[in-house]
Amino acid sequence: MISLNVLFWAFFATYVVHILDETILNGGFVQWIQNNFWPTYNVRMFFWFNAAALVLIAASNVLFDSLGGHWVIAPLLWIAGFVTHAFTVHLYWTIRRNTYSPGLASSTLYLVIFYLTIRYGLGSGIVSDFDFAIGTTVGVLTVGAFLTVGPTWLFPTIMRR
Repeated sequence: MISLNVLFWAFFATYVVHILDETILNGGFVQWIQNNFWPTYNVRMFFWFNAAALVLIAASNVLFDSLGGHWVIAPLLWIAGFVTHAFTVHLYWTIRRNTYSPGLASSTLYLVIFYLTIRYGLGSGIVSDFDFAIGTTVGVLTVGAFLTVGPTWLFPTIMRR
C-alpha cells in the first residue's frame, strides 16, 4: 500500500517538475502569460509565487507527517487546487489559444497523485469522506480558483487600472 506521506511528498516533487516545465517549454510560462493575458508579468513574480507555494506545500506535508488526522486536509487542498489548475489554465487555454501552455504536460502528474490519493487514501479508509470532501472543496475554491483567475483575468485587470 502506498503511504499518504509518500504521495504528498511526490506531489511536492511533481510541482518542482512542473516549475521546470513552465520554465523551459514553449518559451516559458512567463512569456506565455505575457503574450496571452498579462503583459507586465515577469520572472520575479513567477519566482516568488512558486517559492511561496513550495514552502506552503512543504509545510502542509510536514503538518500531516507530524500530526496526521484531519491535517490531511492541508495537502489535499494543494493537490485539488493544482488538479483544477491543470484543467482550467493549462488544458483549457492550450485548446483555446491553440498553443501549448507551458506546464500542461507535467500537470498531468497531479492527476496521477490525485487518483492515487483517492484510490489508496479515500478508498482504503485512511482518509475520511469528510476530510477528503473538505480538502478537495477548499482546494478547488481557493488554490484552484486563484490559479485560474489570477494570472488570466484578475491581476491583468488590476494592473490595467
